[in-house]
Amino acid sequence: MSPRLPAESKRTVLITGVCGGVGRVLLRYLLEHTRHPIVGLDKRNWVLDRPDRFDFRRVDLRRGTAEDVIRTVKPWAVVHLAFVSDQSVGRDRRHEINVQGTQRILSWCLRYGVRKVVVLSRASVYGARPDNPSQITEDMPLRLGAAYSELNDLVEFDHLCRSWMWEHRGVEMVLLRPVNIVGPNIREGMLYRFLQGNPVLTALGFDPMMQLVHEEDVIQAIRLGLRPEARGIYNVVGAGALPLSALLRALGRRRVPVPHPLLRLADGMAFSVGLSKLPAHAIDFLRFGCVVDGQRIRDDLGYACAYDLHQTIAAVPMDAAIVE
Repeated sequence: MSPRLPAESKRTVLITGVCGGVGRVLLRYLLEHTRHPIVGLDKRNWVLDRPDRFDFRRVDLRRGTAEDVIRTVKPWAVVHLAFVSDQSVGRDRRHEINVQGTQRILSWCLRYGVRKVVVLSRASVYGARPDNPSQITEDMPLRLGAAYSELNDLVEFDHLCRSWMWEHRGVEMVLLRPVNIVGPNIREGMLYRFLQGNPVLTALGFDPMMQLVHEEDVIQAIRLGLRPEARGIYNVVGAGALPLSALLRALGRRRVPVPHPLLRLADGMAFSVGLSKLPAHAIDFLRFGCVVDGQRIRDDLGYACAYDLHQTIAAVPMDAAIVE
């Protein structure tokens, strides 16, 4: 049985970043399975196929017009999905969106009486390192930005949400850290960008374990987070893990192993001229594992992924799973 949101039909749910893949899937679920008024915010425009019973506002979270929406709508819950992980976006702009934009959203939530906040972070904030434990729990330090200053905003975003959650106990916050999200609506994220290569370059002598989670399972985690009294930090995992080589075989991709120093050098040069979308830190995820533990969300919220590993791999968009 799908977890239910509060019974009151007039409890408005506001979604930031609603034009993204996860935002669109979440919106579809809420419109189909609840009677809650839904308000969506995004800097991008939603031109075609905009659903009925959906109040879309094209606003920039860095501007005062976004505050005006929250002030007038007074949502019961905010699902914050407006997060930029694309490293081709400049560091200053990424920090302004991810950190300063999130600070504004959280301050407005407090100011205008929002009772529930669900925030989507990334499991990659733990970092891929040779000394990682076999299973990373939510209590482990976030080490993604330790060696890469350009990633500090991603870790700062997560730390900001965690600190705010403990400081403002009157607002229920759920901070989710999903592994690589895949699905027919997901065309973003580090794994998706990695699969754009043809052939796929991998690090010679390394075969790290990879975790995937289906977009619908991420929506389930968000739905569980929206339940009254749910609060805390949760990793969101799919059904198991598999070596990178096995994932590429399952997707029908040809791989070319390259010594990792050369791979880092070649990718860095390609990234600097816009021919690669993989930043320097992504090479570490091709060498070392970052396998997270999902027991806490199962125990606390009753999460159970609906898609097995085969179904999850099959959900990778075809433009990222070209069969040779």
